Amino acid sequence: MTQNVSEKDPQSCKIFIVDDDEQQANLMRAMAETVQLKTHLFTNSIDFLNTTINANDTVVLDLQMPDKDGIEIMRELAAQNINPNFILVSGFDERVLHSAKQLAESKNLNVVSTLSKPIKAKEFIALLSNTYEKCLDNHNQELISGLSANNTEQITIEELKLAIRKHQFIIHLQPLVSLNNKEIQSAEILLRWQHPTIGLVLPDQFIPLAEDHKLMNLLTEEILRLAINEYHNLTTSGINIKISINLSAQNITDLSMPEKLEALIKNNQIEPDSIVLEVTESALMNETSESLDILNRLRMKGFSLSIDDFGTGYSSLVKLYQAPFSELKIDQHFIIHMAADPDAAAVVRICILLARELKMHTVAEGVETEEIWNQLKELGCDIAQGSFITNPMTTEDFIPWVKNWKMEHTDNA
Repeated sequence: MTQNVSEKDPQSCKIFIVDDDEQQANLMRAMAETVQLKTHLFTNSIDFLNTTINANDTVVLDLQMPDKDGIEIMRELAAQNINPNFILVSGFDERVLHSAKQLAESKNLNVVSTLSKPIKAKEFIALLSNTYEKCLDNHNQELISGLSANNTEQITIEELKLAIRKHQFIIHLQPLVSLNNKEIQSAEILLRWQHPTIGLVLPDQFIPLAEDHKLMNLLTEEILRLAINEYHNLTTSGINIKISINLSAQNITDLSMPEKLEALIKNNQIEPDSIVLEVTESALMNETSESLDILNRLRMKGFSLSIDDFGTGYSSLVKLYQAPFSELKIDQHFIIHMAADPDAAAVVRICILLARELKMHTVAEGVETEEIWNQLKELGCDIAQGSFITNPMTTEDFIPWVKNWKMEHTDNA
């Protein structure tokens, strides 16, 4: 094992090169030196696994090594909840690298990129430099937000129950825009918890708690109450668009839910076709008979149904065949990667073609760049959602944003 010392080596963002080919490892080390990056070089995978590795570190990892290969190394790190930034390197064909990346991501490991040998110096140096700078930014952001994050981890079920009773939740909206003419089609309702001491808490920090303690039906009632208020605020302001609301697995096992929802919107003078109900593919995995009962009655009552996160479940085609969905939302995992990954682009293209054959609209979520927007438009996708258009915002900000969007974009589509 050898190590190189150069100027940039903060303990928060170390760079490891793990490759049993010492000549290749030294070559990558020399490339890093050209931009004053310090590297820690390991030609033995066992030695590497015995060192200290942190979340903001970068690991340039060769897949094929004699002691433990790259797949085994990632497996062991995932088992220890260690998730650095991986750059996977291999002399195998690109499909092996692609599959290794998918495996890593299935274990919630972060793969920045993959490189085929022989490595191109310019590409490697740029990739390593960009990854290093992002690691520094992430580390600094963690220092700033660390106190809030630590507090959030202490949320209890008692606090969540109290929050529902005291209506501590607010909603943000994110628009869904036509790729063809840039008209705003709808807005997705996104729940936020305005915690009295912690501040704004995002759904991934409290939804799992609600699901574990069977509180999703109560929480959905709260979402619907807020969504109805926001819908009236929008229409009063002259914004006549649909709103999308997420349903959980617990919602689609409540056989009385279609009638409850129908009564709720009638009492509030809202037409059912103004509401799009989004159901994630994973939520449909169990209780198929009950969920189909509920979904069919919701469609017959006039609600639109969207299958969310499409492509991530285990029986996508079966669910499309069985359930009366009117919209297909392609999971952002494929959208985000489609510009750089031909396989991801192929999945998106197939989803669009499939939806078209089934007479469904397609929505691409996670649209972050103009390049992806243009690619989706060329493929014939109907609707886009993501930060390229705008991030989620409060109704107070959403109303003027809509008016500005219409002035700046719709007439020029």
